[in-house]
Amino acid sequence: MNKRQFIEMTVKEQRSIVFKVNNQEEFFRGVSRELNEGYLFVETEEGIHFKFKMDEIIEIYAIKSSSPKHSAIQSHSLMKGSKDDLENLVLQFESLNDDVKKQITSSLSKVLGKQVIISKMDITSYNLSEIEMIANTIKGYILTIKTLDIRSELLESYNNMELPQKICFEKGLDHN
Repeated sequence: MNKRQFIEMTVKEQRSIVFKVNNQEEFFRGVSRELNEGYLFVETEEGIHFKFKMDEIIEIYAIKSSSPKHSAIQSHSLMKGSKDDLENLVLQFESLNDDVKKQITSSLSKVLGKQVIISKMDITSYNLSEIEMIANTIKGYILTIKTLDIRSELLESYNNMELPQKICFEKGLDHN
């Protein structure tokens, strides 16, 4: 999804957005109301209407709150290639042994407060922050295992090296 399509989606759904415009330090927040002739029309919480040239929007996020304690954030830049990324994440998960998969899903279920199922069909049902947590957990586990494998390979290589059994230091050069 490109930036224009993302902005069109926020207008169609009248989404609450946070965005940053060229040459501005702060972010703006409001509701996406209209897209017309390359301008995005936004209404702030105070009811003030602004228009921003779409080409000048450098970052934009759509916010969805399902409850006061839970918000999901979407961005066109985070959604690029997301289908392939999600499929790769599921493939990485599926490559783990069954005990590890149970441990990961059990831990994530406790943290997220709901049953976590990691499959091609179910992964798209999670919001962005949940997907990030799932991805970080899987990648962290894989990184830990790879680090242990590398350590054991290095230790094995070291043990297989033919090193001298005895090291002696002799008087050699006169340092006067």
